[in-house]
Amino acid sequence: MDENNKRILVEQQKSKAIRFIQQAEEMCSLHYCDLAANRYYYACFHAIQALFIKDSISAHTHSGVLTQFSLNYVKTGKVDIRYGAFLARMMQLRQKADYNCSYDITEEEISEIRPLAEELVKVIIHLLLVQK
Repeated sequence: MDENNKRILVEQQKSKAIRFIQQAEEMCSLHYCDLAANRYYYACFHAIQALFIKDSISAHTHSGVLTQFSLNYVKTGKVDIRYGAFLARMMQLRQKADYNCSYDITEEEISEIRPLAEELVKVIIHLLLVQK
């Protein structure tokens, strides 16, 4: 992939991450916690995908994204270790919210998720800008 296409894809992923944070906020205001958890997770996911595209890292599954993020950014100290643990927790919560009919994300869980998801997206956007 040439550099121009790479830049375009990075920007699209970054824009989607920002848009999904906004959608998560809207879902929170409506008390749709399951949908908010989904949007927060995917905001982080798309931000990480932007970073992967920029750095030519590939992952083909959600667990692969978690593994590659841990190996290339957490273990190297590029991002704080708490983001690796947070991403793993978010993946579990999102799966529960999306697929488990007997589990509902609580407002308390969302209040814990919200600041870390927003923070992780900001950290990644900063990495995208700094590593140009």
